[in-house]
Amino acid sequence: MPASRRHHPGALRSTLSAACVLAVGLAVSGCTKSADGPGGTAAPAAPVVSAAAGADKICGDYKDKTIGVVHLTTADENESTLVTALKEASDAAGLKWTFKEADSQGSAEKSQQAVSTFVNQGVDAILLLVVSTRDLQPQLEDAQAAGIPVFGQWSFSELDPLLVQDYTPIPAADASALAQEMFSSLYLQQPEGDIEVALVNTDLDILGARNAAVRGLATLYPRIKIVDSANIDFTDIAGSTQRIVGGFMSKYPDLDAVWANYPVAGPAAAQSILAAGKDIQVFTHVAQSEGINALQDPENPLTAMPWLDFDFQSYHTVEGMLTHFAGEEPGRLEGYENPVPFRVFTKKTADELTGAGVAAGIGWTSQDGQWKQPLVDGWGAEFPC
Repeated sequence: MPASRRHHPGALRSTLSAACVLAVGLAVSGCTKSADGPGGTAAPAAPVVSAAAGADKICGDYKDKTIGVVHLTTADENESTLVTALKEASDAAGLKWTFKEADSQGSAEKSQQAVSTFVNQGVDAILLLVVSTRDLQPQLEDAQAAGIPVFGQWSFSELDPLLVQDYTPIPAADASALAQEMFSSLYLQQPEGDIEVALVNTDLDILGARNAAVRGLATLYPRIKIVDSANIDFTDIAGSTQRIVGGFMSKYPDLDAVWANYPVAGPAAAQSILAAGKDIQVFTHVAQSEGINALQDPENPLTAMPWLDFDFQSYHTVEGMLTHFAGEEPGRLEGYENPVPFRVFTKKTADELTGAGVAAGIGWTSQDGQWKQPLVDGWGAEFPC
């Protein structure tokens, strides 16, 4: 089963081609629309995914594994959403994997300690969640020496030889879509004159591609002026965001929009603007439940945000682990070749963020998760003894 010849079940391919997902630079409209949302009635139940239809044929050698998960911060709801989907995928396939979680609280030292602890415990695999390998080289070498494979989500270390696979959404893709939604909508709203945009940024190298995409695309819109940029403090994300945005509003009285690179910063920026009574729009990324509520609130300045299919990402991460346990290596560049779906949601489509089909019940997954069962069923044929 060489990695170069492995493919996804045909049913999955067809669901992906039908999904409402477009490539870089496109704000995608929805396939379906629901009036229910987090602020209204309960979201539709997630589709039932079970092992009964074929995944029960997965070799028993790949079951009952222990996976050590190293978080950047468990305060990030998106990280918890990813782990919930990992657990759902494991349960759906009858794998009965145990996920041990460690919170590095944004500290490189704590992430190093977490990896070392998992190596000493002899876990079957380690997953770095929004944690770069740059600060972990000695610990990853210890893991390799112990025969423990290391995987990543949002580690942006797909070329690190000590990492088996980093299956992560393409950060420049959703950033490009959001940037062009932002610049184009501002152009339509203001047919003449300069348009001032300020960036609430981060110095995390793993999110650098988003910054590069926004700045690069801004050059294609002559009236867009990036007037300022400042990095948040990860020890005080909300507070530092509010201070940054307060400074922007004082310094640039004609500011038209704020773009926030890191999810938690988006709602904090919107709250600061709302409190000041300013007419400034906020564009941000996957801003968790708080962002959904803000987007659904017509009075809140949060205007648009992409949502990434975290369930799709986690199911395919489990598939990558199974591939490794089966003695083959998953594609290092699969995140580019079979990218995680996403959509850009606006005030007009915010009520479609119902959590339908999502393991954690938050946000959005393509086709309400109907792609899950065909994918899981295919694992029985792909990973027998």
